[in-house]
Amino acid sequence: MGQTIISKGRNIEEAINIGLEILKSTREEVLIEIIQKETKGILRIGSKPAIVKLTKTQERKKENKEELREFNSVHDIEEVIKNLDFNSHVSMTDEKQEIQKLCLQDELEGKVWVKNGKIFCKPSPLHYPTITVGRGVKLFKNNELVTGTTVVTETDQFDIKVEEEVTETKWNITIDRDKLNVILHIEPGMRKSFTIKDIEPDYHIELNAEEHIEIRNDLQYEQILQELETLNVVRGIDFNEIKNAVNTKKISSFIIARGIKPKEGKNGWIELKVNVDIQQMRPKLREDGTVDFRELKNIPTVRKGQVIAIVHPPVPGLPGMTVTNEPIPAQPTYPVKVQLGKGVTTVENGTKIVATETGRPYFEQKGMLVQVSIIEKFIHQGDVDIASGNIRFKGDVDILGNVEDGMSVEADGNITIFKNVNRANIISKQAIFIRQNVIGSQISSGKNNILISELVHLLSIIEEHIEKLILSIKQLMASSAFKVTDLKQNGLFPLIKLLLSHKFRVLVTTTKQYMEVSKKGNRLLEQSWLDLSEQFRLCFFAHVPNEWHSLEQLTILLANIRELVNKSQTEDNQNSYVELLYALNSTIYCSGDVAVLGQGCYNCKIHAGGSLKINGVVRGGEVYARLGATIKETGSETGVLTRIIVPSDQTIKIELAREGTVIQIGKVKYTFQKEQHFVEASLNEKEQIVFN
Repeated sequence: MGQTIISKGRNIEEAINIGLEILKSTREEVLIEIIQKETKGILRIGSKPAIVKLTKTQERKKENKEELREFNSVHDIEEVIKNLDFNSHVSMTDEKQEIQKLCLQDELEGKVWVKNGKIFCKPSPLHYPTITVGRGVKLFKNNELVTGTTVVTETDQFDIKVEEEVTETKWNITIDRDKLNVILHIEPGMRKSFTIKDIEPDYHIELNAEEHIEIRNDLQYEQILQELETLNVVRGIDFNEIKNAVNTKKISSFIIARGIKPKEGKNGWIELKVNVDIQQMRPKLREDGTVDFRELKNIPTVRKGQVIAIVHPPVPGLPGMTVTNEPIPAQPTYPVKVQLGKGVTTVENGTKIVATETGRPYFEQKGMLVQVSIIEKFIHQGDVDIASGNIRFKGDVDILGNVEDGMSVEADGNITIFKNVNRANIISKQAIFIRQNVIGSQISSGKNNILISELVHLLSIIEEHIEKLILSIKQLMASSAFKVTDLKQNGLFPLIKLLLSHKFRVLVTTTKQYMEVSKKGNRLLEQSWLDLSEQFRLCFFAHVPNEWHSLEQLTILLANIRELVNKSQTEDNQNSYVELLYALNSTIYCSGDVAVLGQGCYNCKIHAGGSLKINGVVRGGEVYARLGATIKETGSETGVLTRIIVPSDQTIKIELAREGTVIQIGKVKYTFQKEQHFVEASLNEKEQIVFN
């Protein structure tokens, strides 16, 4: 085989000439193989030399002839095979390795790299590689710490160190306020380490460490038990939860001990043995729309000696135990207090309530106070007129005839009138049922009455304006124009007078109206309503300064108004109810629900503390329903003004709203200019009326 060499030069021609000179041969005497062409770079960065392989051909021919003669002289194939040169592949492989080595050396020129955590470099005369230190790495060059970027030379000594961060496990044990739970809160620690990955050769490299996080929960089972012993926790220890805590790998809280909650007892209570639900007294509506009043005879009634209710004693609770083994007393329980009225008594040591008279059972409970009595019924066979006189009764009243002009019927119980009510007054603290028509009359049902309803309406207006008055006074007192000397001499008297005459005329008008209404109905009102009227007089209509002319007293006045309004609105009116067929030119007040089951109402004023349901028409007048209104038809073809009013959180439903119907939800009004069917109106979040 001929002599072979690998030659390198700046270009192909130079590489060939260098090889020929080494072999002492001419171009005709060698076989030329181009391994790599030259490439040019900038300042030798990225440039590569030309590489060629040269093999002398004459020696190769001589070898071939010798091999041929050798083959011809040997007849045994096996001998020929034995003499074959199997190392030719090895020599070729060596050549390739040499070529690759030369190429690699050229490719590494001017570069730096990382292998197995160490830095290697091969600077070139015209270019030095650079290294930038990144996160989690400390690089020492010639024993000096490197920050930022540094240049690498062959004489530099580098040492790479990676950071390591260890966080300890944090934990604590707390006992809740009631000493019923022991809570272990744990935040496992961690070991954060970094490793340097191998980096391929490049002119510039950045040393960044790869982060490795190992969660380490160092909390020991014995540590927890020792802390529980220190805290005197001896009851309800949950050993499984403790095991879970010492094995957790995330931030967690564990209840590792539980006490025993006290078992609540039960206060005394009344078990009714008869039906006392007032709604059972309502007449039944037939399918044809008429009302069957005969069902009124199903009113709950008890006989003498009948058991009305059983009084149960309180059941005491069971004490609990804290995790520190201390007893927790149960909440005390109390007996129900029974207030017996007319027609009832107790037997068997007060455990049973028995009727001593025949009549309707009355039951009312407020907190732990229970009132029980038997309400008698008065039945008037004919009309209520001049001949019979007015009727006033503490129990129920049935009027089998009419109630004529100018007459009154008053009762603490239910009133049932089987015929008409003409220009009369009907007042009940409970329910009113009128079988036929109501014309030009006043109907009042509930513990409150029409008078109180009107006063509450006025107070709601007064309350709003007094709030604004107080705010205005505070703003004026804070201004530089206000003189403190004036306040010391006359108080707020002149300032209040000035504001009332210029900014708060509505407040003056409304308080005068309240004073007039309360004066007219003083015999029907409690003293608190009359006291408030006197406070208005002293504050807004006095001619000389007094104690009410101060911010403190104005605030007290506002609180008195709110207290009285809240008291009137929270009265227990569950038994209040008005039901009738038809009403004309009448005023109807009820603390509870109002139902008109017949033709409807014409030019009436209705106030329902509950819901209002009218199966017929509302034409003219004004109706108010605190819990919403459902009406079949409103207004008229001629545009008669008809007002339907509900609070801001309620809904008005009308099957047919004719022209002239005005609905008011809260303070927002809407007038129908044409007929509209199936109206369902309410307020949206922007205080605008919307139709569903």
